[in-house]
Amino acid sequence: MYNQGAAMIPFFSYATELSAGNSPSDAENYFRFSKKTGLLEQQYSPEETAVRIFANGTPCAAYMLKDGMTKPVPLAELEEPAGISAVELPHIAGRLAWLALESQSEKRSTIQNADAWVAQTDAWKHNRWNGMVEVVTKDARGLAFFWQGEFQKTDVIFSTPQGFTHDFPRMENGFAWEILLYPFNSTTHAGQCAVLRHGMMRWSQQVFAHYRDIVGVKLLRMMSRDLSRQIEPWDWNIALDETGMIDSHFFPYLNEAAQAYRAIFMSMGSLMNVVLGSNLTQMLLNDTFESAHPDERSILESQRLIPAAFTE
Repeated sequence: MYNQGAAMIPFFSYATELSAGNSPSDAENYFRFSKKTGLLEQQYSPEETAVRIFANGTPCAAYMLKDGMTKPVPLAELEEPAGISAVELPHIAGRLAWLALESQSEKRSTIQNADAWVAQTDAWKHNRWNGMVEVVTKDARGLAFFWQGEFQKTDVIFSTPQGFTHDFPRMENGFAWEILLYPFNSTTHAGQCAVLRHGMMRWSQQVFAHYRDIVGVKLLRMMSRDLSRQIEPWDWNIALDETGMIDSHFFPYLNEAAQAYRAIFMSMGSLMNVVLGSNLTQMLLNDTFESAHPDERSILESQRLIPAAFTE
């Protein structure tokens, strides 16, 4: 078991460091065998650092950080470092760090007060801006994902001296926020996983809302409970409630995420067929699918996550 110290990992400066031995392989073995999510930082010089990401013990990606720029690098190209740091992270923190490292930071600015923050978020909403925001406050640091200008509650996390939290810190008088923007890149693997994740969650929310309107809350709750029981053996960090699917899992590969979503929607389609019949179920899935954002619908179609796949 690792000892703990003060981490210097990017994005989550209050995260607790793991004493990872004398080599990257020690830390890698810890992540692999305990199936943990986290970051491994390999320092080569004060100006050059490599960061490796692990998702549930699986090496996900590696990046070289130098002169404020981030560049993906093959794991095999990493040389023996002068020093290492490692932190274990919640799933959401890991996947947001991955998304940020796949992007190039564009703009750094200061938010002086709550009114300035409201004005900034209103501007992002008006412009339907997509991207990551890194926020540094007096006693918190973390990442938040904005999609189509809207803050995504399932993709925000901050490290604080008390641990990780999914709540935005409060703006305190006299203490400005520093923010750094990472414009969204949908061509990266992390970006595609994010669009797929939010597309499936949004679609599930629409399906659940329409199903509730047809059959009522009681039958909706029964379906949600049945789905939760069916996916429990898979150990996915995915929850289902009366609003739909809430995905907090870190899937390192697009096909793994698609397989999980496909299993959930196939079970959901079967349960709705029993109550509604196949024709009405098909109509419900078609109507809600067509209302999806074009970017979300496109990636769902690319993974064959379409209405016809979930009805008999």
